[in-house]
Amino acid sequence: MPELPEVETIRQTIKNNQGARMEKIEILHPGVVRAQEYDPDCLLNCAIQDILRRGKYLVLVMANGLNLIVHLGMSGRFYMLPEGSPLDQPHIHTIIHLDNGICLVYQDARRFGGIWFIRDHTSFFKHLGVEPLSEAFDSALLAQIIKGRKVAIKTLLLNQNLIAGIGNIYADEALFAAGIRPNRPAGSLTDQEIEGLVAAIKKVLEMGIAARGTTFRDFRDGHNKSGSFQDYLNVYGRFNEPCPRCGQLLVRERIGGRSSHYCSHCQN
Repeated sequence: MPELPEVETIRQTIKNNQGARMEKIEILHPGVVRAQEYDPDCLLNCAIQDILRRGKYLVLVMANGLNLIVHLGMSGRFYMLPEGSPLDQPHIHTIIHLDNGICLVYQDARRFGGIWFIRDHTSFFKHLGVEPLSEAFDSALLAQIIKGRKVAIKTLLLNQNLIAGIGNIYADEALFAAGIRPNRPAGSLTDQEIEGLVAAIKKVLEMGIAARGTTFRDFRDGHNKSGSFQDYLNVYGRFNEPCPRCGQLLVRERIGGRSSHYCSHCQN
């Protein structure tokens, strides 16, 4: 599933379309529209005022105050093509034609994602937790979030109502960087471990963005090109391979219903 770095990479890639006007919106499969608070035709001839990311969501903020929100689900892509390009690939669900000669294409083989035509994106995102790359996310806040919680720290990091944007890949990598086992009860972390984990989360997410995301199969950036962070993963997807720190074979375990990878020697 595309996580914060992948969605942020797309946002940065398509950001130069800010100011372009929507000339036509083709919804080829209506089932991908998850909510429609207004007629999509209200966006025609309207400029894109801003392109934001909140957690794992993309937000096209329009000059008339309306919003088009995109979530990529498990296998979604949102990318640019020049107007007139062949659009005969499978699973293309929505095409947004802009007046700058660019089409924004939403493609999703598994259809777990979707698009929302929403008036107020602030209200739409009220259930999401803190942005982990924001200044608000610090060791004091994480200590407050995990206090007294018995749930595994990995499971807590994946809770979008608490911290928005972290998924399976980056949780495993951050916990490895911080030397913390993913199955540790969240409330058992020391102040020093909390501080280290906050720093690791920020560093790993920033590295993921710098590498333009992780591509195993589906993810593509706004140019429909693969990311490269998969080449720098220390533990995720590396079950039974040597730990890059100590050489001991890495472990895979189901934690909170999710496959988790870690080193039983380096992570405590």
